[in-house]
Amino acid sequence: MTVLEIPSTEGSARRAPGRPDAWTILGTDVSAADTAREALDMGHMRNWNVRLWSDTVTRHMDESGVTELAMPGTRAAVRTNPFTGEAEYMDRVGNQYTAVQVEDHEDILDMVRRESGATFHKLGAHGRNGSRYFISMTLPRVVRIGGVDEHRMHLTLFGSHNGSSSNSLHIGSTRLDCGNMQRLIISESTHKYSIPHTASAPLKLVKVQKSLATLFAWQDAFEREAQRLLDTPLTLGQFEKVVTRVFDDPANPSKKQHKNITVRDSALRSLFEDAATQEAIRGTAWAGWNAIGEYLDHLAPAKSDSTRAARSLADSGVVTERKTKAYELLALAA
Repeated sequence: MTVLEIPSTEGSARRAPGRPDAWTILGTDVSAADTAREALDMGHMRNWNVRLWSDTVTRHMDESGVTELAMPGTRAAVRTNPFTGEAEYMDRVGNQYTAVQVEDHEDILDMVRRESGATFHKLGAHGRNGSRYFISMTLPRVVRIGGVDEHRMHLTLFGSHNGSSSNSLHIGSTRLDCGNMQRLIISESTHKYSIPHTASAPLKLVKVQKSLATLFAWQDAFEREAQRLLDTPLTLGQFEKVVTRVFDDPANPSKKQHKNITVRDSALRSLFEDAATQEAIRGTAWAGWNAIGEYLDHLAPAKSDSTRAARSLADSGVVTERKTKAYELLALAA
C-alpha cells in the first residue's frame, strides 16, 4: 500500500493500492494529446477502415482436417490491422449493422475538450482484433465525498465493431483510494448517450452536442447520492445480506459453489471491515458499496487481469449489473 500526497484544501493524504486500474491495464496514456486525432494516432486507432464483407466463410477442424463452409447471406465486420496493413476479421454482424469509424467521433471529442476543459486520458481496444474500444477524457471537476473521498470524473466513448453494443458517451467517476470504476446508474439522471450502429448514426452524432449538458449534470446527482450513502450507517450483518442478494447465491449451493462463496465473502468482509481503502468511510453504506465495487474491479476471479478490467469498463454486463443492484439495495436504507 502506497500513500500518495494529493494537494487539496483539506490537506489530507489519499491511499491508493499499488495496482493498475482498468484504464491502465487495457489502455494507452494519451494525456499529452491536444486533439482527438493525436490521441487516436498515439493508440494506433485510426485508419482501421472498418467495413463489411458478405457471404463469409467459416472453417471447422476435426479429425479429417480443415473444412471450409460458405455462409451465404452472412456479414462480417473487418478492419485493416494498423501494424500489418492486412485485413482482419472481427465478428459476424446483423443485417441492420452499419460500420461507424472511430474517427467519426473526433469532432465530438474535440468539442468536449473545448467546451468543458476536459483532457484526454486513456484509450484502448480489446476483444477480438479490437472489436471493442474506449476513449476516456478526464473532466475538470473533482468530487470529494464527505470532503475526503476523492473522485475524478471521466467522460468516455465506449464503442464496438461487432454489433454487441451501441457506441455511447458515458459519464462516470474513478475513486482515487482504490481505482474503482464508479458505475452508479441513478434514476432520473442521464449517464450516457447512445449512438446505434444503424443508418441513423450520422444524425445522432450531429445531435450529441445538445445532450452533453444533461450528461454533465450527472456529476451533481452522483455527489448527492454518494453523500447520502456516506451518511447512512451500515453494520456487517446488513452488508452481508446485501452481498447475498447482489451475487444471487443459490439456496442450496454445491460443494464447489459453497467453497467459492466462502472465499468471496471472506474477501468482501475484509474489504468492508479492514481495508485501508475504506478507512475514511468505514461503517457506512458508501463503504459497503465501494467494498463490493473494489472486489468486482480488482479481486473477482477472472481468466486474466485484462478480462477483469474489460468487465469493469463495460457499460453493460455482470459487473455493472451487480454494482447497480448494490446501489439500489443500499439506497433503500439511506
